[in-house]
Amino acid sequence: MDRNDTIKRISGMKKRMVTECPTELLPERALLVTEAYKKYASEPPVLKRAYALRHILENMTLFIDEGELFVGHNSPKPRSPIACPELGARWILADLDTFATRPADAIGLTDENKEILRKCLESWQDSSLDSVTSKLVPDETKKAIADHMITVGAQGTAHGNIAVNNKKLLEKGLRGMIGEIDAKLASFQPQRARDGNKIAFWRAAKISLEAVIAFAHRYAGEAEKRAEKCSDAKRREELRDIAAVLRKVPEFPAGSFREAIQSVWLVYVATQIEADPHAMLLGRFDQYMYPYYKKDKEEGRLSDEEAVELIAHIWIKCTAIIKLMDSVTTRTFAGFPLFQNITLAGQGPRGEDVCNELTELIMDAASLAKVTQPSLSFRYHNKVSHKALLRACEMIKLGLGYPAIMNDNCIIPKHLIRGATLEEARGYCMNCVESDIEGACDSRSNGGYVNMPKAFLLALNDGADPSTGEQCGPHTGKLADFKSFDELMKAFDAQVAYFVKLIVRAYDLIDGAHAVHAPEPFTSALLDDCIASGLTRQEGGVRYNFSGIFGVGLASASDAMAAVRKVIFDDKSAKAEELLGALKDDFAGADELRKLCCGAPKFGNDDDYVDLIAREAAHIFCKEVVRYPCMRGGFYIPELHSVSTHVYFGELTGATADGRLAETHFSDGASPVGGRDRSGPTAAMLSMSKLDHIEVLQGVLYNQKFSPSVLNTPNSAALLADYIRAWCDLGGHHIQFNVVSSGDLKEARRKPEEHRDLIVRVAGYSAYFAELNANTQDEIIARTEYEELN
Repeated sequence: MDRNDTIKRISGMKKRMVTECPTELLPERALLVTEAYKKYASEPPVLKRAYALRHILENMTLFIDEGELFVGHNSPKPRSPIACPELGARWILADLDTFATRPADAIGLTDENKEILRKCLESWQDSSLDSVTSKLVPDETKKAIADHMITVGAQGTAHGNIAVNNKKLLEKGLRGMIGEIDAKLASFQPQRARDGNKIAFWRAAKISLEAVIAFAHRYAGEAEKRAEKCSDAKRREELRDIAAVLRKVPEFPAGSFREAIQSVWLVYVATQIEADPHAMLLGRFDQYMYPYYKKDKEEGRLSDEEAVELIAHIWIKCTAIIKLMDSVTTRTFAGFPLFQNITLAGQGPRGEDVCNELTELIMDAASLAKVTQPSLSFRYHNKVSHKALLRACEMIKLGLGYPAIMNDNCIIPKHLIRGATLEEARGYCMNCVESDIEGACDSRSNGGYVNMPKAFLLALNDGADPSTGEQCGPHTGKLADFKSFDELMKAFDAQVAYFVKLIVRAYDLIDGAHAVHAPEPFTSALLDDCIASGLTRQEGGVRYNFSGIFGVGLASASDAMAAVRKVIFDDKSAKAEELLGALKDDFAGADELRKLCCGAPKFGNDDDYVDLIAREAAHIFCKEVVRYPCMRGGFYIPELHSVSTHVYFGELTGATADGRLAETHFSDGASPVGGRDRSGPTAAMLSMSKLDHIEVLQGVLYNQKFSPSVLNTPNSAALLADYIRAWCDLGGHHIQFNVVSSGDLKEARRKPEEHRDLIVRVAGYSAYFAELNANTQDEIIARTEYEELN
């Protein structure tokens, strides 16, 4: 196959499906699910969901791009999000008039479609999931949300953060899974009233699996029709090949690389159609796809160039899927992130390195596509292939924001703590910076976010917001009452404990509502233990269940703590009342005090004075989160990560003791505050390594930004590889890089139409810089740009 033909095909798809494709909200899925719910109104919820999926798949418009070699999309057009009124009718209706004009993640919507959707959504207002959860969330939690202390997730959207068992899918096919269900239905003897729920789930799972098989056959028929009308002989043959593959998979086991990739993709699309989740993971792609690549290669049916072309489709097709989100979430998850992820490298069941030829070909494909999704995660360990690591470093230099580096030496022990076997732990795959086990783990990461800098503000002020006087948290004393910094930190501990508990109380109720009102029979059937147990994943049918809570703005909070300790307790250079007054007034007329606060030690410079405070603040958050069991049978796990919630919380929080002015962003992830880590990347890395990364069971996000000139030297990939090895040897969970200059970012903000393709790393995902809101752009520009790799 000619390389130029591959480039032409992928470039054409990218242009049509991503870079020149406008966003548009279409009503099709909303109308179809409404029809199905009316028709099957008397069925139990899990069966209703199955019949609804079947009705959608039988009637939705099928999209096939003119150049693609395997097919499947969740809506009639690329970059056209689907609406799920059964989950979120109220919030969609509330935002309906602003989708096209909002400052973040705008979605095109014609007047005609708006009115069609409005009528549809109004019929759901009293029966959608968000109408249920709005009544369940306690008033105390609602107040904390309104006070911008916390968020609570999944109130009107599906849960995500899961990887189905694609290895099993490819080996057994959906028909094999139906056989497992038939065996259960034939042998099961109900003994309790609730056993009827198991029978309903098995029936629903079978209906769903059959529906996806029929969906594949519909696509086959569509490809055959197009082949008959196609005048181009080469494309006609491609369409016939697509149809032939779909007549076999995903119904039956895959027998070739092309069949395997089509099977995985169509099933992936079906999970999106079922519930529009975020973070449906593609898992360890280089592992479960390798046998099919190797067999085809050995038998002369597949060249590396053909494999790269097929894999590059995934990047285009993933980026063409966007998710509908409410106006607040577009500020906390800016840039159309879907958190799709492919995991590379890592260890096998005996601790061996499992890099293979496909590992590097996948990076070649992503480098060819050059789009935002899916992210790549490269699993580092001490025996990892040096060649593969160098290839990952060369890819990082392209400035796509991926692959992110994940450290087996840190993450595998976390899964052991969470209850996995060693073999299971070694098989983990990545989400954003969270890790899961394919088919066996439901570690949903949208429990909620805690505003850590504001929690410290409350600790200074007896639980009140100094900017407004509003009582937001418990009474824990004022700054002047504390005789030591340790007493102040105990007050911070009490504030954090209060807000974590509010999230848990609400999220468990929301989880329960999902189990009753929004089960996912299709996705559940693809997970290892759900069919065996007769439980959906919403009911805890997966082997390992967790709910994640995020700590936001750790470095901002820690810098504020260090400033208070130095200025008030150690140096006694200001009185407590002076500081509280300055914070209330946004440092107006308090320039000298602000200089003292800004001059205090800052996290990210290898200074124990503040770094150990950061470690303690992280510990306070983590030990509080893990106290709580979750309603699906596991427990809550902590994460130091913010997506773009650090921008949102910062916009809504007054001045803080680190010298930060009101309504400005906090630090991202667990990274230092942008511009304050002035001692170089190695010093920043050493500060980060002092956090207890093992304790943060769900993940620690660390961003670094390098000037492109740093990585332009001939041996820069090897230097970066050594730098990554040093970070992982220090025990870090994760590190990712933006390779872009602040000057280029500022130019792109001035002339977005000329920089449509500029990609940046926001959090655990990449996004088009031009599609981010202004405040998120500002935060990325403000991140420290290192000019040296030392």
